[in-house]
Amino acid sequence: MFWQLQHGDTPALIELQSQRTLTYRELSAEVSAFANLLLSHSEQKRFGIIYMRNSISCMIAYLGALQKQDAVLLLDAGLSEPLKQQFVQHYKPDWIFDGEWLDMGQESQTPCHEQLAVLLSTSGSTGNPKLVQLSYQNIQSNASSIARYLNITAAERPITTLSPAYSYGLSVLNSHLLQGATILLTDESVISGAFWKAFKQYEATSFAGVPYMYQMLHRLRFASMELSSLRYFTQAGGRLSQSLTAYFSEFAKTHHIPFVVMYGQTEATARISYVPPDQLEAKQGSIGIAIPDGELAIDPATEELVYRGPNVMLGYAETRADLALGDQQHGMLKTGDLARQDEDGYFWILGRMKRFIKLYGLRMNLDDLERFLEQSLELSVACSGQDEQLLVAFEASHDDAILQTIRQQLKLRYGIHHTSLRIRFMDELPRLSSGKIDYIRLANEVK
Repeated sequence: MFWQLQHGDTPALIELQSQRTLTYRELSAEVSAFANLLLSHSEQKRFGIIYMRNSISCMIAYLGALQKQDAVLLLDAGLSEPLKQQFVQHYKPDWIFDGEWLDMGQESQTPCHEQLAVLLSTSGSTGNPKLVQLSYQNIQSNASSIARYLNITAAERPITTLSPAYSYGLSVLNSHLLQGATILLTDESVISGAFWKAFKQYEATSFAGVPYMYQMLHRLRFASMELSSLRYFTQAGGRLSQSLTAYFSEFAKTHHIPFVVMYGQTEATARISYVPPDQLEAKQGSIGIAIPDGELAIDPATEELVYRGPNVMLGYAETRADLALGDQQHGMLKTGDLARQDEDGYFWILGRMKRFIKLYGLRMNLDDLERFLEQSLELSVACSGQDEQLLVAFEASHDDAILQTIRQQLKLRYGIHHTSLRIRFMDELPRLSSGKIDYIRLANEVK
């Protein structure tokens, strides 16, 4: 198990802000001390909340909870205080870690299932109390699969770019700890000069990014950066536009390093599929093939993509009582995505099953509309709306020429008349902490 930390005197964590380094041996001692702290208050399995940063102290708390086998909800430390309190009041944790450990002194609550290890939110910054429940097998098996298809070794030095409370960011930590790699911990943004200075100084070998992050890197002229230590980089967390995929693929090809495009859901711990780098150009737009130990199929009745594997969650939680339920999924996940499979066995997402509106009595796939407009205009776009009205929002300044082009193209391709359209230009599209579009905020902001 990756939380056993059996890699001796190899550096495990380097916290870039403080320049503090812990070897695996030192980290193991700190983690054991935290686990013993938890044990000293109760030998029973308890439930805690950790407000996560990319810091040594948060990593110690997370790994210590795994070692003691307390269940933990990981939330981003940047959440507003009202949202933090909302989770506390709803789930009534036995303890909280927010830089320091605090015993909440709660009376006996509903016990957690023995296999429950980690809880993650899928709602980003919206504060929805619905959580994904992950087991010890889920997080270990997914870490192992990722390490295998990315060929992670102890020589790697990934630099953190995502919140460890987000399944993608957490998977980077887990898979590299499993292999005894050295993790560079920072909360600096990829648009920060300090981030890239540290990247070069500490000779980072990889980074992970969501589509929004790659949009920013494109604007920063990533292809002109000198990153001699970079060995590979990955993308997940949503669909990357074809133009950006081509841009970063060309960088990878020129520098002879892999660019790995992946697909996943929090409900599958993190990863479900990946595109082998040597197939990225031929299969551009595909989500690839299932990860090791996983299996993908399409439901012939609904065209829904279905995944099976040891990384599929135990189930959802909406109350504290749900933490005692155990395995409700039995290794199978209906992804909610419509998909097709090509003749080579590669899978392609067609859209979300619920991301539809009706115009003129016809179903319109909002994801398909987004892809079409992104490719046509090479701008960040979000489509939402209700039946009989389509909302299209662009991350750009108001431009009458773009407005006219949008109307013409939607009329020609989809038969959408401008009277059924609401078009808005925004400085920034509203996003969740994962970088994905926040469609609820979008709808509210353009009312």
